[in-house]
Amino acid sequence: MGKVPIGLALSGGTAKSVAHIGVIKALHEAGIEVRYLSGTSGGSIVAALYAAGMSVDQMTELASGMGWRKLAGLTLPKLGLLSGDKIREFVIGAIGDIDFKDLSIPMTVVVADLTTGTKRIVGEGSVALACQASSSIPQIYSPVEIDGHLFVDGGLIEYLPVSALASMGEMFMIGINLGLSEGLRKKPRHLLEVVMQVTGFVAQQNARISEGLADFVIRPPLERFSPFALDKAPVIIEEGYRETVRHLNELHAALRRYGSSWNRLKRRFGLRNRHPR
Repeated sequence: MGKVPIGLALSGGTAKSVAHIGVIKALHEAGIEVRYLSGTSGGSIVAALYAAGMSVDQMTELASGMGWRKLAGLTLPKLGLLSGDKIREFVIGAIGDIDFKDLSIPMTVVVADLTTGTKRIVGEGSVALACQASSSIPQIYSPVEIDGHLFVDGGLIEYLPVSALASMGEMFMIGINLGLSEGLRKKPRHLLEVVMQVTGFVAQQNARISEGLADFVIRPPLERFSPFALDKAPVIIEEGYRETVRHLNELHAALRRYGSSWNRLKRRFGLRNRHPR
C-alpha cells in the first residue's frame, strides 16, 4: 500500500487469539505489509511469532497442535492456580530465547504492573518473558516477577494495544479486537469461567477506548467459541481470515485516504516516520 507505514494491534483472547493468524494471512494476501506490531496477552504470542519471521503456514501448524499442557503447569495456589512458565517455554521453543531487538518486525507488548498499578509497554529484553507476563491472567496464572515488580495480563489495562502501537511512531493503526461480545453471557460453570468473565468485562471497557484511537478496527465474530477452545484452532483461524477479507475493500479505501493525508503532511512539514529503535 505505497509507503504508508502500517501497524497491527493484536488484542488478547486466550485460545481465540489464534484468530489473529487468519487476520495476518488475509492482510498478507492483500499485499498489506505490516511494519509494526503490538500485542496483549494471547495477541502478544501471535505477534512475537510473526515478528520473529514465522510464516502463516508455520503459525497455523503450530496452533493446530497446541494444547493446554503446553501452556500451563500446575503450581501450589499461592498467587495463581497455574504457572505460566510453559508459556515462556512455548515461545522459546517456537522462535528461540530472543531479544526484542532481534525481531524482524518491531513490536511492543503490554503488561500490567501490580507493584505500581500502571501499564508497562515492553519493547526490550526477552520476548518470551514479556509474552508470559502479558498472558498471565490474574488468579489463573501466577504473576511474573521482573526486577522486583510483579506483572500480569496486560488486558486489564489495554486489551486492544493501540496506544502501545502509537508509542512506536506515526502510522496507520489497525486494531484487531477478539473480545467483542453481544447480548447475555453464559452462566459460568466453574472458577476459571468466573475469572475469565470478570477479566473479559474489564478488558472490553478499556478496549472501547482503544478502538477510538485506531484508524481501522476488525472484530472477528468469535462469541460462540470458549476461551479454552484450543481444539478449535483451525476453525477460529478461518473466522479471523474471513472477517478480514470481508472488510478489505473498506480497509484499502481507508489506507488510500490516510496515504493522501500522510503524504501531504510529509511534504508540508518534512515529517518522517519515527522508528522505535
